[in-house]
Amino acid sequence: MTQIFGKDTEEYSGKYIALKDFDDETIVTSGNTILETYDNAIKKGYADPVVIYIPPKNMVQIY
Repeated sequence: MTQIFGKDTEEYSGKYIALKDFDDETIVTSGNTILETYDNAIKKGYADPVVIYIPPKNMVQIY
């Protein structure tokens, strides 16, 4: 498991990642879809995973 924020996220570019919870930014799994990522985290025993998307590098994002 790795810490995500403040570090290079190129490995997860264009993927969803699951963090342990809102208080712990440790990545527990990653996947191509939200459901796949969430299910993998639950199977690994994390009761409240937080799934976020890491956009591809150099992607323009408009909110």
